[in-house]
Amino acid sequence: MFADKIYLLLLVVIPLLALFFYFTLKRRKNALNALVANINLLSLAEVNLNAYKIKNILFLFGIFFIIFALARPQYGQQNRKVIKESSEIVLALDISKSMLAQDFKPNRLEKAKSIVLDIVTENPGERIGVIVFSGSAMWQCPMTYDLQALKMLLEDIEVGILPSGGTQIGEAITLACKALNGRVVKSKVMLLISDGEDHDSKVNDAISIAKKNNLKIICIAIGTKEGAPVPITDEAGKVQSYMRDNSGQIVMSKVNIDLLRKVSQETGGKFFDASNKNISYDLIKTVKNLEKDNNETDEINNKIDRFQIFVFLGLICLIVALIYPVRSKR
Repeated sequence: MFADKIYLLLLVVIPLLALFFYFTLKRRKNALNALVANINLLSLAEVNLNAYKIKNILFLFGIFFIIFALARPQYGQQNRKVIKESSEIVLALDISKSMLAQDFKPNRLEKAKSIVLDIVTENPGERIGVIVFSGSAMWQCPMTYDLQALKMLLEDIEVGILPSGGTQIGEAITLACKALNGRVVKSKVMLLISDGEDHDSKVNDAISIAKKNNLKIICIAIGTKEGAPVPITDEAGKVQSYMRDNSGQIVMSKVNIDLLRKVSQETGGKFFDASNKNISYDLIKTVKNLEKDNNETDEINNKIDRFQIFVFLGLICLIVALIYPVRSKR
């Protein structure tokens, strides 16, 4: 197995060099024959043509081994202990219908997903899980170090994947506390991304549970104070109409900054407004500054580089080819 197979294409140089050396040596021999009779060549000429053959062969082997090393041959298996510095981070993402409001382009949900993606991408060593919530809450991705898998699952998040409507922030907080309950770590953090339109009276109870579990909640408000209508779309995603109240008026979905600020302050977290242009930078910096735990894990490396021996052999062949004498001993 080779890590960089493309370099193996350079092996085509070997036969070309061999032909070049062959014709060069042949021309040298013809030149000597023109000066000295063939029968006296070995006794009179100072140059040993056989030495040139050996030098050329050594040079070709040297080039071969170097090209082989460039392709990075790999084999074998190695187990090693790896110390990872990480925090426990739960990303709770609101997927209620109000997240389709378009006061952020293309809508609040897509803006929230882009913020989550930035956090995940810039914090590769963290243990992260994703909860989605509306009228209920569920794990979209359990706590994991595999951030590539997390990114794939993040792409599948959309409004309507949960059966119950509405927004119950307390459900997401309680679910996160259950997952982190009993884990002794320096930082238990929840990033709650929502417009704050809570239709549940259990937020205060959830805050109490978060305090008992030392869960700090960082709230990110998605939406504007002016608000925006909530579109109703067809299967193709085209807007057909807008949500209306019982009196037939279009519902304007507004961000509830007061609720989100309360949740963050009472749990010892921080509050961020998504309308801030620097929100991704500020959030990434906040996550990076969290206290880290040293976690020892076993890592199996099934691809161990073995190019060193070929580099050594190649250099030996090239050095010997360089110093090999070509003059005849008298």
